[in-house]
Parts: sequence; structure tokens; C-alpha cells
Amino acid sequence: MKRIRYISRKLNWLMPAMVIALAFGMIIPTVSEAKENISFGGSSPGGMMYYLVGAAGNIITRDLPEYNITQVTTGGSTENCKRLLKGELDMGIVYGPHVYMALHNQGPFKDFPKGTMLRGIAKAYEGASYAVTLPDSDIKSMNDLIGKKVALGPPGSGTVFNSSNVLRALGLLDKIKPQMLSFADAGRAVENRQIDAFFQSSAPAGAVVKLAETKGAYVVPFTDEEMAKIVKEYPFYYTATMKAGVYKNVPATQMPYLTVYWVGHERVSEQAIYDITKHVMQPDIKKQLGEAHKGWKQMAPDTKRFMNLGAPVHPGAEKYYKEAGVWEE
Repeated sequence: MKRIRYISRKLNWLMPAMVIALAFGMIIPTVSEAKENISFGGSSPGGMMYYLVGAAGNIITRDLPEYNITQVTTGGSTENCKRLLKGELDMGIVYGPHVYMALHNQGPFKDFPKGTMLRGIAKAYEGASYAVTLPDSDIKSMNDLIGKKVALGPPGSGTVFNSSNVLRALGLLDKIKPQMLSFADAGRAVENRQIDAFFQSSAPAGAVVKLAETKGAYVVPFTDEEMAKIVKEYPFYYTATMKAGVYKNVPATQMPYLTVYWVGHERVSEQAIYDITKHVMQPDIKKQLGEAHKGWKQMAPDTKRFMNLGAPVHPGAEKYYKEAGVWEE
């Protein structure tokens, strides 16, 4: 009888604790579900996209705790686009031409789902394509790359896409010794004279910054005639000049450029993209992003040019741009 009373007292003590535990058990998943996880593809370390995504992800997660931005290391634009097409990423930095090609199953996307799920968020920056070597190298022009070991970029990257296009347009692609290396590895390989040059598709890029500040960097210029050939073969490029001082002791240099976009998958909620777009476009936050990486200083809506590629702007971004009076179509 005493044992029964003892058990009864124990149950009376345990029941409130069990109720509290169950209550917390119910609350915890609710909190977890309220946080929207968003994967964001950039590039490999040493590439501009890697640092852009890292900076944006940190600021968004810091200021908008309801969204958890996970930086995903990838090969760059080509892989970002492929993984968006397959639903493996929620957001990514993607070249404008890749958006167009994905919508038409062209080039590297011919065997992938049609890019009807791609949605624009903002212009990230305007990207240059150029080759880098050491100042004392005998490479002074694009034709000097003939017979040389040249890193075209990481496998699956937009840099491989760009460097291959540029070299093909100039009749040089089958005249070099191509290498596939990450940006950081390529920079070290040039520094150690294991290869002769490497291509980059953005500025400033970490691997080139490091090289310029240690051994020095020489950015190979493009002549007017070479630019005319590139633009004729691939109309999505345009001629522009990288300003002097982007890299230490590197003068203003003419080269091919294209527009690079912050792209989202259609499944990301309208509220999430609205909140994120509104936040990053605030002057103080945009300033913080630009201080974290100079590339973000170029961020802009650029809605008309993006839609000209054939894809719509994400409804969350569209809502904010219309509210802010910066929508163009």
C-alpha cells in the first residue's frame, strides 16, 4: 500500500514536468519551421563570387534572423546555373548569357531542364574576362599565350565558359596547353611558375589581388581588333575598360565584359525575396556590402535588361522595386 502511495506521489511530480517537456517539444519544431533555409551558390575560394556570397550571406543572416543563408562553394556561374536548374540551389550568382542559354537548352545546359524556374533578383556586377601572368613573363599580348600552360578556370565555372569563348573567337583555344584549376590554386601556380597564366572573370578577384600584392600581376590587354572579333562571335560581350588601380600597379586595361546577376529559384518564397531585396538595397546595407567586397557596389535592379534575357524577375523583388519606384520594363 505504501509503495502504491509512493508511486502515486512520483507520478504527481512527474506529470507537470512531462507536460512542460511536451510543450517545449511542440514549440521547438515551430521555431525551426519559421526559419527559412536558403542555399546560395558562389564560386570556389579565390573567386569573386565566393566572397560576394559570403558577404551577403553574413549580412542577411545577421539582420534577418528568420532566413538562414548557407553559402555553397561551387565552380562558379555554370555550376550555379546547373544546380538551380536541378533544384539543388535556392539562389546563385549567374552570368546573363547563362540565363539565356538555360532557357533555350543551349551550350552547357542542353541536357538540363529548361530554365523556366529562374527568377531575377538583382544585377550583381559587370564581369570582365582576362588573363593574368607575372610582370616579368614574356606574355604581353593574347597571341603570346600560344604554346603556354594556361588555367582556364575551375571545372564547371563561368570562367571556363568565358575563357574558352574568348580564346575560340581569337583562334587560340587549340593553341594553348589548357589547365583546370581553382582560382586560388591557379594564382599559386603562376606565382610558383608551374603554369604561365590564368584566366579570371571578375575584378577585383582574391587570387589576382594576392598575386599583385606579392609577386606582382600583369593583366593581358585586348586590342580593338581582338575585341571586334569577340563581340562579333559572342554578342553578349561588350567592350569596356578595367580601371587603373583595381589591382596594385595594374594600369587601365581594355577587355570583354558581360552582366552578372543574382538569380533565385522560383520556389523561394515571395516574402523571403521581398525582405532580402528590400534590406540589401537600403543605402546603409549596400554600403556595408560594398565595404565587404567592392563588387557589391555595382548592385542594381537592372530589371529591364534581365527580362530581355527571357526570364521574369522574382515576384518578391518585383514587389519591392515597384514600391521603391525603380521598376523598369
